[in-house]
Amino acid sequence: METFGAFVIAALVTFFFVRRYLKQLTEAQRRSQPAAAAPAPAQLRPCPRCGKSIARESAFCAHCGAALAMWKIHVAERGSSAAAGGKLTPLINASMCVGCGSCVHACPQTGTLELVGGKAILAHPERCTGHTKCAEVCPTQAITLSAGGKLQTVRVPHVRENFETNVPGVFIVGELGGMGLIKTAINEGRLVMDYVRNRIETERARGNAEYDVAIVGAGPAGLSASLTAQQHGLRYLTLEQGEIASTIRQYPRHKFLMAEPIEMPLYGSLYVSDGTKEALLAVWETILANTGVRIQTNERVERVQRNAAGFHIDTPKGHYYARYVVLAMGRRGTPRRLGVTGEEQSKVAYRLIEADTYEDKDILVVGGGDSAVESALALSRAGKNRVALSYRGEEFQRVRDRNREHLHTAEKEGRLSVFRKSNVKQILPRSVALEHAGRVVELPNDYSFVLIGGESPEDFLRRTGVEIVEKVLSA
Repeated sequence: METFGAFVIAALVTFFFVRRYLKQLTEAQRRSQPAAAAPAPAQLRPCPRCGKSIARESAFCAHCGAALAMWKIHVAERGSSAAAGGKLTPLINASMCVGCGSCVHACPQTGTLELVGGKAILAHPERCTGHTKCAEVCPTQAITLSAGGKLQTVRVPHVRENFETNVPGVFIVGELGGMGLIKTAINEGRLVMDYVRNRIETERARGNAEYDVAIVGAGPAGLSASLTAQQHGLRYLTLEQGEIASTIRQYPRHKFLMAEPIEMPLYGSLYVSDGTKEALLAVWETILANTGVRIQTNERVERVQRNAAGFHIDTPKGHYYARYVVLAMGRRGTPRRLGVTGEEQSKVAYRLIEADTYEDKDILVVGGGDSAVESALALSRAGKNRVALSYRGEEFQRVRDRNREHLHTAEKEGRLSVFRKSNVKQILPRSVALEHAGRVVELPNDYSFVLIGGESPEDFLRRTGVEIVEKVLSA
């Protein structure tokens, strides 16, 4: 027993001296190293989320962990890059590219652009001569031109880093603000509602407003904002012109990537393993059922008008009054619908994404503009699908000459069928009925794309008073 006690005492004494030696050694090394220079004030900027100083080139805030790429468009300088100088080269937004191949075929320098994985890429920049044809024929404006490392044009609403527009009390989040990723939209919806809650708490009274905040749109950003408002105990009103997550319902892509979990307010980690829109919609419906969030569907906002203490929101079904307004609408505006039986089916979409993913399908495209014609051509290329194009007019007067020539060639070669002076009467689960030449024609159908235009969100924003600006982004 005495031997064991002596061993313990010796161990403690040894540990004490070793610890003291290591501490002295560390202090000596620290004194011998030059002190790291603190960032100059000019190299710092406030974090848009927490307001603390961070390095200007940081990707994340060291204090709150916010990903600063979320504010890339908000902090960009206003203006045009037309005077930037240098040869124009294409920049391709992969999230907007539909893989139609129009740019590849329009480029006069063969091999400059290529389709890889259903997306156009600038495969050989050295071959590009700045011809600009690729941007002219792109049906979704996925291609912008760069000169001197600057984008030629990016039109977005004027939105500050706190998501507030030039109209005090009106906020914009999600796709409408220029960032269309689902994860970014969900994060913005949560952040803007945190900001609104903090502003309300600093006010002495809420005034006579019926609601603290009105949220327009129930896509990823709108649903996230609604959940956060409910979590904070705010009096909120959420209005959706269609069904819940109508943007996702209109999403025709077979699969999309959600590579990492997203934190949804009141729900927790959101992760869709198979990446289909049907799986995401199922999760959306589960969130609604489990959280009790309130959303008024099929109620389109027609006007948002500011008064001294808030905003009047007018819809065909009612008139509301809110202290703040959050616009979480889609960027592509309100698509025009056919108004026929069966249009609510999931096989009906209002934009085409990744045409190369459709193979051996019976497809109907409705419309007479460049977008409809180019989509029909992309889907029918190399005879991969059986494509029909329905147009209520007789001649395609509104399309570019090049598209008209390609359409005539494809029709002559039998790669697609064109039904001029036709109208869709009904969309059935496995077919579609067209009124054509005085009789009803029923065609086999797996997918239908209704590309007949719509109302631009810019018109609504201007009526609300929100300024539309051009932002210059680094390439």
